[in-house]
Amino acid sequence: MKATQYDPNFQEKLWTTAEQKSMCESIEEALSCEKCTLCITEAIMRVDIESGAYDASQYPPSFSNPSKRDENISPFDTSTPNTNLSLWKVITTSQRQRYYELVEQNLNNRLDAEDPTDAELAILFAHYRVDYHIQQHYLARRGVLTLCRDSKDMHALRKWQWRMSETDAVLQQDRKDQRAWPKGCSQVGWPNDDNLQMLHATILWKKSWRARQKHLEQVRIQWAKIMEERRKQREALLAKQAASIMRLKLYCGGELIEVRDLKRMANSEPGFRVKRKTQSFGV
Repeated sequence: MKATQYDPNFQEKLWTTAEQKSMCESIEEALSCEKCTLCITEAIMRVDIESGAYDASQYPPSFSNPSKRDENISPFDTSTPNTNLSLWKVITTSQRQRYYELVEQNLNNRLDAEDPTDAELAILFAHYRVDYHIQQHYLARRGVLTLCRDSKDMHALRKWQWRMSETDAVLQQDRKDQRAWPKGCSQVGWPNDDNLQMLHATILWKKSWRARQKHLEQVRIQWAKIMEERRKQREALLAKQAASIMRLKLYCGGELIEVRDLKRMANSEPGFRVKRKTQSFGV
C-alpha cells in the first residue's frame, strides 16, 4: 500500500486558519500512524453518539466540535465565533482515499473475527475507529494537555478538573451522579471521561515528552535572545539620554551660585539675552 502524499498547493488553499491547518496535519499523522493502540468498543461509540460528539446522522459520520465547549468562558473574552470544524472540510483527495482504505481494513478485521448481527452498525464502528484515531491526534495538537509542560502540570490540571466536576454536581443538585474529589486523585482517571478520550490523550502526551522538552528549550533560548536584545536597546537609550544632558554653571558677581543639569531639547540651542537686568541681584 502506497503512503499518503501531501498536495502542498491544494492544502495552502485550505489552510485559512490555524485550526484547519492543525486538523489537516492531524489527519496526515493519524492515517500513517502505526504506533497508537486504541482500546475502544461499540459502547464508547454509543457514548459519543448520545452526547452529540459524534455525528452519525449523515454519511460519512464524523466528530464535531460543538459550540458548548466554550460554555464556561465569559462571552466578553470570546472575540470570534466558534466554528464546527469537521475533517471533511479540509481532507485532501489522497487522504480521503487512505481513509476509506483504513475503514475497509477495520471492517474486514471485524468480519474475520466475528459475524456481526448488524451490518450497518459494523460499518459505522469501522468509521468510528478511524475518526477516533484522527480526533486523538488533533487533540494532541490543540487539546487542553498542550498547556501542560510536565507531569506536575498535568496532575494539577487533573485535580482542578475533579474540583470543577464536584462543583458542577453540587450546582446541578444531582446527588446520584455527584463525583467527589478523591484523595490522591493524581493516580486516578479523568472525570467525565466515559469515552476514554482524555486517557488516550494522556498516552499520546506522554509519548511526545521528548519533542515537548525540545520545544521548551527552543522557547527558552528564543526568550533569552529577546531579553538580551531588550537589554542592549535599553543601554543604547540610556546612553542617548545621557548625551542629551547639558550642564550649566550660574555665576553672580564672579561667584558660582548654582550648577544645573538641563535636558537638551531636540533641534534647539540654548539662547541668552544680552543686557538683561536681574532685579534680585541689582544688576
